[in-house]
Amino acid sequence: MDNNTFIEKLREHKNPVVVDLWAPWCGPCKMIKPVLEKLAQEYDGRVDLWQVNADDNPELLKSLRVYGIPTLIVYRNGQETQRYVGAKSSSTLKSLFEALASGGETLPANVGTTDRLIRLGGGVALAGIWAVADGHWLLLVFAGILMFSAIYDRCPIWRALTSRFKELTGRA
Repeated sequence: MDNNTFIEKLREHKNPVVVDLWAPWCGPCKMIKPVLEKLAQEYDGRVDLWQVNADDNPELLKSLRVYGIPTLIVYRNGQETQRYVGAKSSSTLKSLFEALASGGETLPANVGTTDRLIRLGGGVALAGIWAVADGHWLLLVFAGILMFSAIYDRCPIWRALTSRFKELTGRA
């Protein structure tokens, strides 16, 4: 499928669309495929799943700026609203389909436990270096940003601010 055909199909489509970009040789793709197909059946008529073989459509992947698979791209009203790279848990995928079916806001891709711990640990380590070495204030700012990146997806204040920003800029 070429990019123009893809975009035209999206514009004509009424339901939210989850585009799964996968390849037959990809282990993580094989892992999430049955979950996606089950969710597509469960939410039939409310959320549509389009599966695109990356090996058969390299130009489409290039035009969509997809650099790793599996990649899930979520579209509403022909516009990309979210992108997930890598295999996601069945609960994350279920939440995504539920939010799309209900017309609610989809949440950002959850930060994994390991990533969360690495970010928190890195932030604490930078703050410790700042405290012990009487470091520059910029080091403390980086530590705070790193620690916040571990929890932003759970922060209700962050969600409220980003939702309001999207409303103001017309990206909602």
